[in-house]
Amino acid sequence: MKKKVIIIFLEIVVLVALSGQICRIWMKEEAQIRMDWNAPSGMVNVPEAMKEDLGTKHVTMTAIGDIMMHQWQITRGYDAATDTFDYADSFTYVEPYLSEADFTFGNLETTFAGRYQGSSSDILGYACYPMFNAPEVLGNNLKDAGVDFLATANNHSLDSGLQGAYSTLDYLDSIGIPHVGTARNEEEQQELCIVEVEGITFGFSCYTYATNGIPVPSGAPYCVNTLEMYEESRIQKMCDNVRALDAAGVDVVMPIIHFGTEYREMPDSWQEMCVDKLFEAGADVIIGSHPHVVEPMEIREITNPDGTTRTGYVIYSLGNFISSQRYESGVMKDIGLILDMEFEKTGGVTNLVAWRFAPTYVYWTDDVIGVVPVIEAYENREQYSFLEEKDWNRIADSYQKTIQTLTAITDCPYEIVDYEYVFQIQ
Repeated sequence: MKKKVIIIFLEIVVLVALSGQICRIWMKEEAQIRMDWNAPSGMVNVPEAMKEDLGTKHVTMTAIGDIMMHQWQITRGYDAATDTFDYADSFTYVEPYLSEADFTFGNLETTFAGRYQGSSSDILGYACYPMFNAPEVLGNNLKDAGVDFLATANNHSLDSGLQGAYSTLDYLDSIGIPHVGTARNEEEQQELCIVEVEGITFGFSCYTYATNGIPVPSGAPYCVNTLEMYEESRIQKMCDNVRALDAAGVDVVMPIIHFGTEYREMPDSWQEMCVDKLFEAGADVIIGSHPHVVEPMEIREITNPDGTTRTGYVIYSLGNFISSQRYESGVMKDIGLILDMEFEKTGGVTNLVAWRFAPTYVYWTDDVIGVVPVIEAYENREQYSFLEEKDWNRIADSYQKTIQTLTAITDCPYEIVDYEYVFQIQ
């Protein structure tokens, strides 16, 4: 069962004349969202109570890759008798991997504009490539499977126009899934996204390399955090956001960035440049998406401005978590990764103590397109009797090749424990 999570955002809402502060408190069923603005620079201060050392704290945080919804998924989830959609079955076999973590997040690479409200309505009132608009129930299904938080800045953020981007956020709000990367106004865009999980604070930022040539509306420049094809000023703004999170005193700064070259299994020069700059700005762990295939992880020693060093972690691409993209000519678009990170905080110092990856495979049947864990299926074939021989060939292929791709930059020792690649990072 998920543990209680406190999510802290910086937002200008209420002017308190007597104290000269601007603050807001918002309570939700499973989250408390607090905002505090009391410094001239506009930096948020993490409450002292959250910094108190109450003994060693442990948090497991899980990240998944691209969440996409193509035509074949939309139609399989449709019930003509009730004119409704449901995709819960897609996540049956990976739900334990998502729900057992203290906090789980992923990249929502579609819009929730509403039925008949997207760029087209060709697929039962919804749309897919190249302009995605998925049934909103997908958000409910993700939440039920254990997803707590979604990144919304990617190249498909504006597929249903500005109103579609807003409607996506409205729907996520309505079902209690916080988000980062797109915004409905300037104040929302300038918020610092700080999440407290069991006494450890995480600062998130989220940017995309571009929006598929769809211009960001001149009247709403805040709607998507875009780098506009890696413009220098935009990269600087992204790094400034990371510096602000670092200055806020969070324990872990974790940028989420949508970047790179589709279907390339190694990072390109733009990814390498962005990662270098994010680490220089204060990032601790960087989560990448967009290539739709798995790319390597990297562990590196970073020298801080004061001469001290720290360890930085990056996964350049977690691949597709779920989509209808299939294996083709050596391109493993049907494979993704579930990343588990264990953090430990002792004496006010937080360290990443476990760095684990579970490869996943997207299978097709007549009724469902879903996700299975590769290593667990490979080692327990009898429990996945619905899979066909072509599926087993893909699972075996992934079992052999994913770890090679994952360790192509940092060849870190590992072992397989509980169906995950567990890297020795201590």
